[in-house]
Amino acid sequence: MGSTLLIDSLSFLSWDFLPLATSEPSRLSGLMTTLWGIFQVALGLGFVIFVHELGHFLAAKTFGVRCDKFYVGFDVPISIGPIKLPSTLGKFQWGETEYGIGIIPLGGYVKMLGQDDDPRKAEEEAERSRLGAGAEAPLDPRSYPAKPVWQRMIIISAGVVMNLIFAVIMAGVAFRYGVPYTPTVIGDVVGGGPAWEAGVLPGDKLLKVGNMTADNPNLRFDDFRMEVALRGKDGRGTAIPLTVERGADILEVSPLPTNLYDPVGGIYMLGVISPSSTSYGMKAFPKGSFLEKSKLDLQSGDKIVAVDGVALKNDPRFDQPLGSELTTILQEKWNKPVRLSIERPGEKKDDPAKNIEVEIPAIPVKTIGLDFEMGPITAVRKGSTADAAGVKFGDKILSIDGEALTQALKLPSLVASKAGKSIELLVQRKTASKEKPESGLDAVAESSELTFQIATSSQPQFDNIAMFGGVQTLADVGIAYEVSNIVSSVDTAIINDDAIKVGDVLAQIRWEPSEEAKKSLEELYSAKGMRIVLADQLIDHSLTIASMFDQLQDAPSDMNIRCYLKRDGKTVEAVTKLQYASDWFWFQRGLGMKPLSDVHSVDSITEAAALGASETWRRFKEVLSVLRLLATGKLGAGSLGGPIKIFQAAGQEASQGVSRLLLFLTFLSANLAILNFLPIPALDGGHMVFLTAEAIRGKPVSEALQVRLTVAGMMCLLCLMAFVIVKDVVDLIP
Repeated sequence: MGSTLLIDSLSFLSWDFLPLATSEPSRLSGLMTTLWGIFQVALGLGFVIFVHELGHFLAAKTFGVRCDKFYVGFDVPISIGPIKLPSTLGKFQWGETEYGIGIIPLGGYVKMLGQDDDPRKAEEEAERSRLGAGAEAPLDPRSYPAKPVWQRMIIISAGVVMNLIFAVIMAGVAFRYGVPYTPTVIGDVVGGGPAWEAGVLPGDKLLKVGNMTADNPNLRFDDFRMEVALRGKDGRGTAIPLTVERGADILEVSPLPTNLYDPVGGIYMLGVISPSSTSYGMKAFPKGSFLEKSKLDLQSGDKIVAVDGVALKNDPRFDQPLGSELTTILQEKWNKPVRLSIERPGEKKDDPAKNIEVEIPAIPVKTIGLDFEMGPITAVRKGSTADAAGVKFGDKILSIDGEALTQALKLPSLVASKAGKSIELLVQRKTASKEKPESGLDAVAESSELTFQIATSSQPQFDNIAMFGGVQTLADVGIAYEVSNIVSSVDTAIINDDAIKVGDVLAQIRWEPSEEAKKSLEELYSAKGMRIVLADQLIDHSLTIASMFDQLQDAPSDMNIRCYLKRDGKTVEAVTKLQYASDWFWFQRGLGMKPLSDVHSVDSITEAAALGASETWRRFKEVLSVLRLLATGKLGAGSLGGPIKIFQAAGQEASQGVSRLLLFLTFLSANLAILNFLPIPALDGGHMVFLTAEAIRGKPVSEALQVRLTVAGMMCLLCLMAFVIVKDVVDLIP
């Protein structure tokens, strides 16, 4: 009893590096760790199913129902030609019940006398449940159909109840033991994004999201992202309220989620990046990168404690410096080499840490020899100096300090070089003229030029560019702007023979790396949890010029870039080469830091139980929200995951400790409870519908109708299970 259907969590674009081990494990120890992780996951998933079926079993035994089988997994005979596979991984008989583990790990069942989910065996089972031959023979008092409706309802619902009870217990144990998690401290924001525009800053801590009734100082970053994704799908065009802690101040902001940053999955985000520590987390620099060529002595686990002799300040909330502070200092010195003071752990556990100095060079920008025209301002950051001066959305910057702008990509570096000074912005603002009714023509847009004196920040600042849907920003004054795809300047040292001219419109590009560079790119993007696309890429709202520029900074230098451009109504093709600029530096150093981690634990069993109940209720509502969005068409089938996805997700959680696995099993238990109680014949919810009808009518629903509905329900479930399994397999294919 109880086919198991599971919905995997939504996937999210990862903005941070995955945590890496502090040392390279031996092949044998790595294999043992993997096998131990697989065992933990298999044990955990099996336990969730076991608990569900145990509920049915105990309730049935309580009311005197004979149980012939108790199985985790389905013991279905499988034949491949002449080869017959075993239907079980193991079984034994104890009393009247056969206990076993089925070969197909998609659920479990309890086989009771007189009850069988397989409609083909309905007639045979009906005969077994009677004390004699014929339909008039009395029912065996130990058969399931012989029990009163209210007892059968309890038996059917006991699986769900047990799942919820054990969900609370597992979550409570996890919190008592201590749950490692990434706190909702803002590591950084995406320039021009919803959070950026609302004025959210690195170092801010989110206490409340959406409809939460109380502040949660232990809010997890993953849960925050899930809430934003679900709210974005559910209320498209609706802002999401956030309670933000900034030092001693509590702020309320309401950014509008966007799905521009995920053109494939359409996941809604706010453009915030999870926090990092100051511990280096990369095994090696990407092959061919500027830092790899510099042969820097940096190892995974190195902790950066000072920059140019100035110690990083501890954040009292976590008793360690935050990566956002390190980022701020490195941005201030973006065009200069810096000296990092490093604490390196000893090779063995008891060895003292080593103190070393490492000089990190300024990183030149990688360019294809093109820059582009300014586009309109897309956002003005709330509370910024540009906001205070009166700069508005839609304005177009024409000049800074009297110098006309011809290089939109270079502009952030130009403004950063003026940090601490006041700059004069000349902008063009469009206004609609009054319509003249007698002409019969529509109003014509007019424009005016306005001048603003704007103070820049005391230190140079830069904002991250989104990998998709990105814009450029002048972080020092709080302006985000679009970069047009009209070529405004051509570096003849890189591009010659008039292959590309000023005024050409870039419409499409193709990366053409060498085989060695392609392998390097695949490794880099795999580390970021992404796949690299080397096919033609259209320049549009997804891959903007700013996003393309940002992605090129990860690509190997000297790689060919094939450009397709529009000129005088025709398409022209040109090949340029990605090269390091001589006098233009990138604001990122290419250091991958480990994520910031904290532990949420409680001292008392009472607190653990309360947190367990709260966690279960939250997961319960989360699964209901996903189902509602699926039913209303607001969430696509791409958000569903089958056994492979669930096993992968469980493995990721188990790799972070037993308590994280227990929390995932809490989610899975809530998932299993809800899905198995859906009113679908062959599931517990379908049985409950039949029993409710029997209680109302005073007699059972006709056997023929039950069989037809059960067959239809099973076909639907099998199709759904086949779909998610095939989808899981397809997603594994590179």
